[in-house]
Amino acid sequence: LRRRLDELLGDGFVLLGADTDPRTLLTAEEKAQWDALGARYLSVRPKTAYTQGPDELVDLEEVLLGWFARYGVQAIALRPDRFVAASDKAGLAVPAL
Repeated sequence: LRRRLDELLGDGFVLLGADTDPRTLLTAEEKAQWDALGARYLSVRPKTAYTQGPDELVDLEEVLLGWFARYGVQAIALRPDRFVAASDKAGLAVPAL
């Protein structure tokens, strides 16, 4: 079933991991901060994968996974307006809002 990414992300903060659970890249303090904002955590899997639950999505065209690879990041945090707020490369702490 193909769906638009915006439909899957919802309206709030989202942390996306490239074939990884982004929670595994957070410190306990960072996770608590993102949880306080009501963030969702989603793993982006390659087109050959099957999802294991509602917190995973398959990148059928591997556009997102290509973007992660191009910028050398494993996880990003997206603001509700879909701008990148943080990455594991620069630090996944909640930025000053």
